[in-house]
Amino acid sequence: MSLHNKTKSVKSVDLSKYTTVFCDSLQALEWAYKNGLSESAIIKSSSPAMLWSKEKNIHNVEARWNINELDKFQSTIQKLTKDVFNAALSVTGVERELALVISRSTYQFQKVLYKAACLDADDFTKPRLFIFVDGKTGPIGNIMNSAWDQLLLNNPSFSMVSYTLKNDDWKMLTTQGVSYWQRFKVAGYETLIYRLSTKLTKRLPNWIFNKEVIMPNENELNIEIASVLALHGVKISEVKLDSISNDDDIALDNDITELYKAVYPIMQKRVEDWVVSSAVEITMSLFKSHLEKQLKQFKVLVSEYERVIVKNSTRKQFVLANAPGNIKGYALAYVCRKNDILLMSSQHGVTIEISKAHDIMQIAFDNSVSDIMFSYNSRIIDIEKSTYFDKSKHYCVGMPLRHIRMKYSKKNHKSSTPIVYISTNLYHMGLALSSKTDYIKALDEQSIVLLVLSKLPHKVCYKTYPEDNRRYADPDPVLSSVKNADNIELFSDKIDMRYLISKYSVLVTTCATSTLGWPIMSGKPVVFINQKYNNPLTEDAHASISKGAFVFDDCDKNFHKKLKDFLSQPIEYIEKLWQEKESDRKEMIVNYFSEYTDGGAGKRAAKIILRNYLI
Repeated sequence: MSLHNKTKSVKSVDLSKYTTVFCDSLQALEWAYKNGLSESAIIKSSSPAMLWSKEKNIHNVEARWNINELDKFQSTIQKLTKDVFNAALSVTGVERELALVISRSTYQFQKVLYKAACLDADDFTKPRLFIFVDGKTGPIGNIMNSAWDQLLLNNPSFSMVSYTLKNDDWKMLTTQGVSYWQRFKVAGYETLIYRLSTKLTKRLPNWIFNKEVIMPNENELNIEIASVLALHGVKISEVKLDSISNDDDIALDNDITELYKAVYPIMQKRVEDWVVSSAVEITMSLFKSHLEKQLKQFKVLVSEYERVIVKNSTRKQFVLANAPGNIKGYALAYVCRKNDILLMSSQHGVTIEISKAHDIMQIAFDNSVSDIMFSYNSRIIDIEKSTYFDKSKHYCVGMPLRHIRMKYSKKNHKSSTPIVYISTNLYHMGLALSSKTDYIKALDEQSIVLLVLSKLPHKVCYKTYPEDNRRYADPDPVLSSVKNADNIELFSDKIDMRYLISKYSVLVTTCATSTLGWPIMSGKPVVFINQKYNNPLTEDAHASISKGAFVFDDCDKNFHKKLKDFLSQPIEYIEKLWQEKESDRKEMIVNYFSEYTDGGAGKRAAKIILRNYLI
């Protein structure tokens, strides 16, 4: 299945003979035209940049996915993950962590099934060309291409060529350009204590510590908890999996056979429901290969964690992890359980308690694997306790100080750009927390730029989402509309918004993601665009946030005009209206953001740990 083995050079493929081509890059398509591809060939693409041109020969490969179809596809995923989990757990010798691996792998595979459902019968028999794009990417590697090479592998008339992007440029999240003082104001003294503690404890003899917290990764609240524990004499030990060994030589014995046999009927039925008959066999084959890969990776990760996490009979220990609801977390949990070490984790952003769409991701929630969970508010605890996979003991401790400090981000009165639009427009090349394809999401985003932001009497900053992992080869076409607007300045540097909030007076954003937590906690006017079919608010969260902040629903009649008219008002008047919501906003924050609004989350969690688990 190696991409390298199947890639053919342009010299060995006669591009002129192909009338149907899969391609997601304008640059790659231009190269293909110059090397013989007919300009009348049908181009199948999901790339917003490709479809933006509205060329008659460029077709949306995801056209079958209307809102109703995507809703139907997504609404059945939660039951699918439960059924697969139970089926896997019924296999003799399969323990909880391994069943979670199989269930979450099935969830991940829905992205492949989504793409398989885009193909028609002719794609499996008639000549098809796939132009694979290579170039600079993020930490998880090249995800700029759909799995057409794998799905059409058995088509004897299928070929693939590879194109390497020219003048390629891709950057990742950075703090370059952010002053040390600004970083310190956000990170706080507890981060300094944490960093110093991890370095100091490496130099001190082990025998002086009788308590230890093991940190495989970190988040804002974990750092705060660990800094408090350090001041109470707890050893802070960072552990890293520096290099994951190759899993090609891992033997699975009968693991994959029995597990695949158990989950096969469940997945077979789902595949048959969504793809043409020609695609069933290859999709199921890819599913089996996917499970095998995940099982091997799990075994490798278990082996690696066994090397760095060792039970100490003379010391009270626990592991404090960030976002363990994934294959790394499952391997970590397995090793912790075998060593009788508690696995704790803390919330890493407000999302589950406000997002209606996240319900399909219950298998990936942290509480599916953690023994102890520290959360920002009671609302997320109620939701997580009701999930099928819950196994945690839950504690509400509030938001970390990094969020609380946002309220000290004073307005820069010298700024000539009072409004910032914090974009959360992130493309996924397939299944996402949205009932709209990437292309439709791009059109929606452009409408906000053209019909709202560009029409305002104020200067506006358009802040792009600082994505690390590159989804498409070409730049987001929405940015061309941003650049053409006289009153909008584009901020595309990969810097987190938390460092920029002090520059603006009114903060506008959209989609129920963790991004919302930072603006809300700043105390500045927040305008939230609730998109009905793209990661919308839950009904309860919508009711509360509408009282505490300014919420505009994109399904409302004259939505764009209402939003434009509101943002066209004097900034001072918007701030006055914001102050009038103060009482409702306090209640909203307690319910959906931080139950404790004056900080102290790290101290509360550390006190619980010292009193109940490190005695």
